[in-house]
Amino acid sequence: MSTPQVLFAVALGGVALGITLFALYVASSTMWGDRWYRRRGS
Repeated sequence: MSTPQVLFAVALGGVALGITLFALYVASSTMWGDRWYRRRGS
């Protein structure tokens, strides 16, 4: 593998990791938000 290929692979992996972490964060925050809002609302 040449240097540009390595850099591209690393960048792609970083973007994929960031998207995954963001998706997990959004999912967990909406889950907790649901619990809190339901508890407060009732």
